Amino acid sequence: MSSGNLVLQRYATALLELATAAGATERVQADLAALTARIMEDPAMGRRLASPRLTRQAKRALLQSLLAADGNDLVRRTVLLLTDKGRAAMVADLSAVFTAVAMTAAGRAVGFVSTPAPLDDTTKLALAQRLGAITGLKVTLEERVEPELVAGMRVVVGSQMIDGTVKTRLERIREALLAVPLPAAD
Repeated sequence: MSSGNLVLQRYATALLELATAAGATERVQADLAALTARIMEDPAMGRRLASPRLTRQAKRALLQSLLAADGNDLVRRTVLLLTDKGRAAMVADLSAVFTAVAMTAAGRAVGFVSTPAPLDDTTKLALAQRLGAITGLKVTLEERVEPELVAGMRVVVGSQMIDGTVKTRLERIREALLAVPLPAAD
């Protein structure tokens, strides 16, 4: 996990605690998603927030103009604190990190399964239950069909990945074969 993501995780965890205490978790999540959408609508916006040429005060003003007038005060204060700490470029990623932290706190997680062909419902349910047993969370699966995998599956839940694809297994065999020293020619 990158250091930027760890920083955002700390902010998101604190924001979740405050939002939960205020009974505003869903509102905070919605306001963060709306802010992220506004930032992503204009590619130049992200560049301005990351620019060292733009002062923190200018970044504060820019972000305040993007925040909903009737938005949650916890979101506004968190976003402005990030800006004051020189992390305005990270604001667009706060929504996704907050959602992940909130899901983990609620005992849920989203898992991504990549397969060469669609899975049937029985297999998806069994896989979700197995992943739940491994992670201790209620896992909801999102399926991605990637024909180039040939066979097997790759599963990602949080920062954990299980790669059982034939493509990866063949690559490991290739690397092992290349690592074997050849006898010297006489």
